[in-house]
Amino acid sequence: MAAVSSGEGQPGLNGMISEPHTKKLTDLPTELLEHILCFPVLKHADICNVSCCCKRLHDVCHGRGKVWGHQYKLRWPRLQRFYRQNECCDWLREYKTRHRVGIQMRRMVESISKRFFTEVPCVGQVLGDSFAEIESLGMPEHFCEDELLFILNSDKRKSLTLKYYAKKILYFLRQQNILRSLKTFLEQPADQQSSLEGAVLVDQYCNPLADVTLDSISVQLDEITEKVKKMLRIKNPSHPSLRIAQGDTEFVVEAFELQRQVLCAVNSVLYEQLNYKGNEFDYYNPLNSYIHQVLLRRTGIPISLSVLYMTVGPEAGCSSGTCQLSESLPAALVPKTKRE
Repeated sequence: MAAVSSGEGQPGLNGMISEPHTKKLTDLPTELLEHILCFPVLKHADICNVSCCCKRLHDVCHGRGKVWGHQYKLRWPRLQRFYRQNECCDWLREYKTRHRVGIQMRRMVESISKRFFTEVPCVGQVLGDSFAEIESLGMPEHFCEDELLFILNSDKRKSLTLKYYAKKILYFLRQQNILRSLKTFLEQPADQQSSLEGAVLVDQYCNPLADVTLDSISVQLDEITEKVKKMLRIKNPSHPSLRIAQGDTEFVVEAFELQRQVLCAVNSVLYEQLNYKGNEFDYYNPLNSYIHQVLLRRTGIPISLSVLYMTVGPEAGCSSGTCQLSESLPAALVPKTKRE
């Protein structure tokens, strides 16, 4: 942090030699210093070194948290979804905690190999012990998951054994967390349970490493619902459900004929326009039951396709009870072997 000097004194307007003016980096405004310290090439070690230079730079690094917040987001971008935008946070503490969890998780993964072959030959017991150790850390579980993902996404040609056990621990960790959520869901009264949420939880439990969330599935179904409303507008432009305020999902038409019109629009979009169908040739394929795969392949079995039907129908203005009527579903949805 060398001082910047303007050089030797220069003659002033009155012919007098003025004193040389010395400028220092620390004379800059805090906002400008923060901007400089947030330059992408600077790493956490550089910030630590800068903060040790003097009290002024130490205060800039730690004062408002902007500098360490930038370092945190730069190093662990996946964790940003756990924070609200512009959230006030002790970023240095968050950084230290995440760094400490990373070290502990890596040591734990490295120890798994020995425990598999020397201590406990049972895979489930080893992973169960590891899960208990993670809980005993008392650290946010999303920090642990992030470190495991970091190991998995590192250079594929290195540490294959480490990746193997990191994947097993991540699988087990997520599955245990999803199982708790599923138990909580099942403890709710039946009238408060959402068929879509239940389908997503089952999907997540069976595919814990897949990026399946209720929000992402809901977005896809919202797109289908918009297609249904567009179709309804073409076939029945005076339908009362088209006049409700956008986002109002409480409105449901009561007249049976009006509900039938909604069901016809749902059928037209799902089974004609988007070509959803029952899997007649591979009925017992597990992919037929995973909601994210049903949306991707547009193929399923009656129960998984009914979840789509019972979600899209009410959103378009049809009562959930009417959506459950068997005659609402095209017979083609049920494979011949099951209809017989």
